[in-house]
Amino acid sequence: MRTPLLATAVMLLGTAGPAMAQWSSDPAVNLRIASGAGEQVQAKLAPTGDGGTYVSWFDNGSGGYDVRLQRLDAAGNAMLGANGVLVADRGFSSTQDYALDVDAAGNALLAFRDDRFGGTQITATVIAPNGASLWGPNGVQLTNTTGFVAAPKIAGTSDGQAVVAWTEDSDTRVQRLDGFGNAVWLGDVVLTPAAGRYSASDLQDSGADAILGIVHQTGSSFSSPKHIVAQKFDATGAALWGPAPVAVFDGGSLQIGNFPTLQSDGSGGALFAWYGVSPLQCYAQRILANGSEAFPHNGAPGSTNAAQIRVSPSVAFDAVSNSTFLFWEEQNGGQSQSGLSGQRFDATGAPQWGANGTTLLGLSSTKITGVQTLWNGAETFVFWSSSAGFGQDVIRGASVDAAGAFALGPFDVGSTPSNKLRLTARTSSAGESLVAWEDEDLDAGDILGQNVRADGSLGGSLGTLDCFGLGCPCGNDDGGAGCANSTGAGAQIAATGTASAAADNLGLTGAGLPAGKPSLLFSGPTAIAPSLFGDGLRCVGGQLVRHGVVVSDAGGGGAWGPGLAATNGWTAGTLRRFQVWYRDNAGPCGNGFNTSPALELTYLP
Repeated sequence: MRTPLLATAVMLLGTAGPAMAQWSSDPAVNLRIASGAGEQVQAKLAPTGDGGTYVSWFDNGSGGYDVRLQRLDAAGNAMLGANGVLVADRGFSSTQDYALDVDAAGNALLAFRDDRFGGTQITATVIAPNGASLWGPNGVQLTNTTGFVAAPKIAGTSDGQAVVAWTEDSDTRVQRLDGFGNAVWLGDVVLTPAAGRYSASDLQDSGADAILGIVHQTGSSFSSPKHIVAQKFDATGAALWGPAPVAVFDGGSLQIGNFPTLQSDGSGGALFAWYGVSPLQCYAQRILANGSEAFPHNGAPGSTNAAQIRVSPSVAFDAVSNSTFLFWEEQNGGQSQSGLSGQRFDATGAPQWGANGTTLLGLSSTKITGVQTLWNGAETFVFWSSSAGFGQDVIRGASVDAAGAFALGPFDVGSTPSNKLRLTARTSSAGESLVAWEDEDLDAGDILGQNVRADGSLGGSLGTLDCFGLGCPCGNDDGGAGCANSTGAGAQIAATGTASAAADNLGLTGAGLPAGKPSLLFSGPTAIAPSLFGDGLRCVGGQLVRHGVVVSDAGGGGAWGPGLAATNGWTAGTLRRFQVWYRDNAGPCGNGFNTSPALELTYLP
């Protein structure tokens, strides 16, 4: 939650006008997010609470790889002008990894190597939704060293702070920053291996805590075996998984240059996916909140087919069924053919799609790369780059059903053949898949992006979110949702299906609601200035329509529709603004009820 002073400062700042482009419904003409004169590379996505996303990248257009940032709304409009805002004018002639995340107030968090002030240091910065640099034009420098620093990671925590990790010489260092960029811990937490070196691999929040993944090069030689270890830190910097990091993978070696990502499981633990060598094999592991392994030690393999090999895995997690989904590039022994395969694991790591997993695309000369796996709250989506030859890459996607077969697709996401690199994908707060990549269709490289809705269609974003939790009744602000409630955060509202009067399959969902409480969806035809309403804000006006009361489930979710258009006589062109009202007897302000943000959409034919 943002401090009142910082919240006031952001509200008083002006906003940059949007550049109207929007998500495309044509896979041959994707949204061009960055198109500077030089090479645009290494896009990252960080979804925002309004259904949109921040996008960051490196721009090699002015004597070095500069850091730039754009914010897209739910419709894909660029809210920070063409090519976004310049975050750091750097002079590096090559790139390393960097990090992008969103804090609890909806600001962008970035961490990167920085050479603007002599030598190479690590910088962290916060950019407001309107593009303002909240920690000053230079951000906060976390190092002052002549040593080697590399590949920083950053994660926003639920208490409005941020944790940063980076590699420094043979160690990994961690520091926590408050909402103003001040170091919270008296000194960096330093993790030093008994032998070899530690390199920060990934960092994710777990509520107010943070989970760090580290690659351990076990010896002094670059060819020494490389393992994965992990540690969880609380708000004080205490290591929660014991005095030494947990060994996630120590039975072989990672491929050289492989720095696996991780993701929170939403319950205090984390999911890991990686591929080892001798043989090339993909694995998944879940580390529980207490640091114990849910799967067998050294992970569960995606397949036991010894005649083929596997690389480049991506993992997703369904917290309701405790299912872990792993998809990867399958290859023949000579690596001259590739395909797309996957596996589903239960809570203990037992394979659910057979010992060899499911084959979605059989081996062929068409190269499959960049596999990305997403869980959108209802189903699994997979995205990949498919290439019949050099310069012939296209981006494809599909959803996969519970049995491991294609449910939707495969379908085109980016169908114009060209070199396409570094595919990345995230799930938006509205349940859409957001995909971005480097594309050399016009020049040395631009950043292109595409949304994919739950029904596999492109474009046609389902509404615009506003009326977030800023200026709430008792300081219970949450800039990425409705006003904070007894869960510690605010509620959300999102749409599914199609905003079409003819199809009439639009549904509205609420999330982040107190469990087991009555929740009412209501709508009106106009917007009004946000006004205090219980523990929340009301910003829907005109003749109101009530769309029924549901009792939120154990996960804080509720659903209404479809069939709203026919029930209410809405036709093409009808504009509606929706909000969710809900009971919250233990709410922070004591008024007994609260509201979600507002979602506005116009029905299509």
